[in-house]
Amino acid sequence: MFGGIHASLFPDEARKHGGAHAVVTGDADHIWARVLSDCAAGALEPLYEGGRVAGTELVKPRWDLIDRNRYAWASVQTVRGCPKHCSFCSVWRTDGQEPRQLASDGVLEEIVELRRMGFRFMLLADDNFYPVTLQDLAQARRRRDPTRLGELEALRAERFELMERLALLPSDLCFYTQITMEAAEDPAFLQAMRKARIKGALVGIESVTPDGLKDVHKGFNLHGEALVTRLRQFRANGVHVLGSFIFGLPSDRPETFVATVEISQRAQIDFAQFVTLQRLPGTVDFDKWEPETAGQVEVNGVPVSRYWLIPASSARNVVVVHPVMSPEEIRRRTQWVWDQFYSLPTVWRRSRVMKGLCARLGFLLMSKLYRQMYANTGLAPASRRPIVGHDGWRTLCGGCSRPSRCRTWRFQKPPEMGHETSGSS
Repeated sequence: MFGGIHASLFPDEARKHGGAHAVVTGDADHIWARVLSDCAAGALEPLYEGGRVAGTELVKPRWDLIDRNRYAWASVQTVRGCPKHCSFCSVWRTDGQEPRQLASDGVLEEIVELRRMGFRFMLLADDNFYPVTLQDLAQARRRRDPTRLGELEALRAERFELMERLALLPSDLCFYTQITMEAAEDPAFLQAMRKARIKGALVGIESVTPDGLKDVHKGFNLHGEALVTRLRQFRANGVHVLGSFIFGLPSDRPETFVATVEISQRAQIDFAQFVTLQRLPGTVDFDKWEPETAGQVEVNGVPVSRYWLIPASSARNVVVVHPVMSPEEIRRRTQWVWDQFYSLPTVWRRSRVMKGLCARLGFLLMSKLYRQMYANTGLAPASRRPIVGHDGWRTLCGGCSRPSRCRTWRFQKPPEMGHETSGSS
C-alpha cells in the first residue's frame, strides 16, 4: 500500500514500478481504517482517495506503537496546509492553501503523551506555524464583507490559545517549528512563541536579492538591509533561526553568493542551510520545467523529467540550464558559502548568543554536526555522492556507505569570486 505526496501525484507509478496493490491519495486520517478493513477481507481496491480532512477531524497518531529508543525527537503537527504559493514547494498544492488547524485540546493531548514517554524536544511539524499574517488581516479589513476577517481572526486567536497552553506545560520542554519571515513583523506573536518555549524556527529566506524572491514567488520576503533588520527580530525575541537559502535561481549571479554570506552573518541567524534548486514534482517550477525538457534528454529511455525513475546504476542529478553559470560553478560556489558560514571562527562568534562556556561548546558541536550532515557537498545527505562526469552531468556514486565520512568534494580553497562565468551547460 502506497501513500504520501508522490503517490498522490503519480498513483499509476506506484502500481507500475512499486508493485502497489493499493494507492492512498491525500489525507489518510479516516480512509486508512477502510483500507485495512478491505485488506483483511481480501478486497483491496486499487485507489483510495482520502481528500483533505478538516483540522477538527484530523486523527491523533498511535504514539504508543513506536519504539521510543529509536527516536531522539518527537514530532507533532498543529496545522496542515500553507496559504503561500512558493514556486519550489508542493505543500500548498497537495495540502491546500487553506490552513487546517488542529484544536489545541488534541495537540496538548499528543504532547503530554509524548512527554510521558520521555520526549523533551518536540518539532511542531507544520507547513507554516504562522498561517495568518498582519497583512492578511489588514487586507481582510478592507473588504466590505467581514466574513473573511472573522475567519482569519479566529485562526489567529487559536494560535495564541495554543501557545498560551504550551507555556503551562513542564518547563523542560523545548519546541521548534517552521515559519515564514512575516512573523518577525508581529511582536505579539514572537512574544507568545517565547513564552511557549518555541526556541527555534526554520525560516525560508530563499534569496537575498529582489529578483531571486520574484523567481520563487516569494515577494512577501524582504531583502538587503531590511532583511537583516527583520531577521534580527527573531533573535531579539529569543527565537533561534535556521535560515534556508536556495542557489541556482535564474537571477543568481556570482556576486549573489558573496552577498548571501555577508547578509546571513550580519542578520545574526544561528544556523543556515544552502541548497541548490531542484524541480520537485507537484511544484510550479516542475510544471514549467517538464515541458521544456520534453523529447530532449533521456537516460535508459527515461526522460530526465522523471529522474526518480532512472535506475540507480545510471542515475544522474538533473541539471537545469542557467543563464550565466554552469552547474559545476553553482555547486562550487554553494560549497564555498557553506565553508564560509560554518568556518570555526565564524561559528565561535555566533556562539556568543549562548551563556556559559559549556553552552557555547554545545553550539559549536551542533553547528559541526549540522554541517557534517551535508557531507561537504551543500546537498541533502544521501548514500549517493555527486561526481562530475566528462559530459558535464553530475553522476551519482552509490558506493559510499558512510556519507558523513566522504570527502569527495572537500575543497582546499574558495573559488575566485570575480567575474567567472563559464556559460550554460
